[in-house]
Amino acid sequence: MKTPGVLLLLWSALVVVAAERGGLHVEATDAAAASTQQSYLSEFRAAQRQMIAQMAEQREELRLAKAQIEELKSGVRPSNVAFSTSFSVKTDKHIGPLKTDTTLLFDCVFTNVGDAYDKTNGLFTAPRNGVYMFNYHIFAGGDHGAGAKLLKNKDQVVAAYNHVAPHDINTSQSVILQLQEGDTVSLLLEAGWWVAAYTGHLTTFSGHLLFA
Repeated sequence: MKTPGVLLLLWSALVVVAAERGGLHVEATDAAAASTQQSYLSEFRAAQRQMIAQMAEQREELRLAKAQIEELKSGVRPSNVAFSTSFSVKTDKHIGPLKTDTTLLFDCVFTNVGDAYDKTNGLFTAPRNGVYMFNYHIFAGGDHGAGAKLLKNKDQVVAAYNHVAPHDINTSQSVILQLQEGDTVSLLLEAGWWVAAYTGHLTTFSGHLLFA
């Protein structure tokens, strides 16, 4: 019996078995690592999808919030649209009589809540749809007829007038109008008429939004 040969064969077999087991261990380790990596990747992708969904929800919430803010800006409350004006002068005088119809420029602004009245052109511009009330009072000497016409978008709606008299004269008018956003309202001095622009502010023009 050749003991050394048998031992050599046994040793060789053990080496082969150990090598095979080692290979299997490496393969198992690689497979486990790949599985763990795949698990992490799946979790990452799930978290990424969740984050994208949350960001989409936040963008939608932000869009709705901005829309609400814009709606609040455009939807001015009734109590927030009002103006009251007169003429700004240092000495008493009259405007007119003129040869052509002329828009009256009330440049002394007592109140202009909502900034709807423009003293540079004498126009009130409706900031939103609604029902508005306007009032104006005309004071003047009696040498000429005195008054003014109220215009909506350059079309006459009402007028106030007082004829020549041997004393100071007054006239006034009020009207309620349903306006669309962007409609304008102004007072027109007709050719041949005049109004007093006194330091006491006896001639006035005002208006406000009653309800939307």
